[in-house]
Amino acid sequence: MKAVRYNGVQNMKLVEIDKPQAGPGEVLVRVIYCGICGTDIHAYRSEGILSPGTIPGHESVGIVEEVGEGVTCVKAGDRVAVGPPGDCGHCYSCNTGHPNTCAHAFPNTLGIGPGTQGAYAEYILSRFPQNELFLIPEGMELEQAVLFDLVGVGFHAVRRSQLRLGDIAVVFGCGSVGLSVVQSAKLAGARQVIAFDMKPACLERALTAGADLALEPTAENLQMTKEKYLSHEGGAHVCFEAAGNVHALYGCIDLCMPNGQIMSIGSDPNPAQIRTAALGPMEYDLKFSFTYTKEEIHQLFEMICSGKFRTDIFTICKAPLEKAEQMIIDQIQGRLDVARVLLAPEGC
Repeated sequence: MKAVRYNGVQNMKLVEIDKPQAGPGEVLVRVIYCGICGTDIHAYRSEGILSPGTIPGHESVGIVEEVGEGVTCVKAGDRVAVGPPGDCGHCYSCNTGHPNTCAHAFPNTLGIGPGTQGAYAEYILSRFPQNELFLIPEGMELEQAVLFDLVGVGFHAVRRSQLRLGDIAVVFGCGSVGLSVVQSAKLAGARQVIAFDMKPACLERALTAGADLALEPTAENLQMTKEKYLSHEGGAHVCFEAAGNVHALYGCIDLCMPNGQIMSIGSDPNPAQIRTAALGPMEYDLKFSFTYTKEEIHQLFEMICSGKFRTDIFTICKAPLEKAEQMIIDQIQGRLDVARVLLAPEGC
């Protein structure tokens, strides 16, 4: 079968590999779409994220083709999303209600774990179907379901935060995750959501997602926001960093109210400089958020089906497997302004 193999930094190649077969406890899924995640893009241009020989792709949807002995959670013909395994049921995180930080999840995640075969391929084999396969409800389009990873990250961050009905939320970064945060914060009862991004198109999408105000993060706009919209509380109750850079984190610190919360979602390999002497007296609650849980994806799917959570604000484009590397390069160089590029092994 066709697959795209990661051979090292800035080196991907379309190859032929053996089609997997489902053994006991395993499920073979025919891939319809696989999203190119930001993690894949970081891995393409940075050392140490993926191991050479890995087939990338960890956010996919498809059709169950073969079910191994003992599998009861799905059957042939079911439409499923394939996500991180998580929830090993044995580690401390799993046993204390935090399966998204399972000690064994990340290295076992298809398309990320060393030597795994992800969904930049015609088929993917699930070895943990009970934990990594999400049934897609009737009435939901596959183009909606394949967004589970990017919307799940923002959804989880808002649920993990201390945002309460009537609070003000600030969101730095209005890419895919930021748009999910904007929409989730409004659903959670924020009386006002203020969004910041450098790109005008992202600001427009933030307003469509429900933001009350969307601005470029200039010094003048930050100061105006504090004086005009945040003067009563002295800042926002919760600030979400969804841009993945230190400047967004500094913006969150600048606009957070005393005793407020800063939620760090984005991934940035660069060090941040924080002066505790200045921040300590404010008693900020700095909290990190990582991925999502399986139950949150079930919740999201129901909300999408009922129309409570919109997916039409997330723009997509489709490309065949052989264009995977070019699509990554185009995104790095800013030639594509979409929420997700979907690789379609069976054709667009």
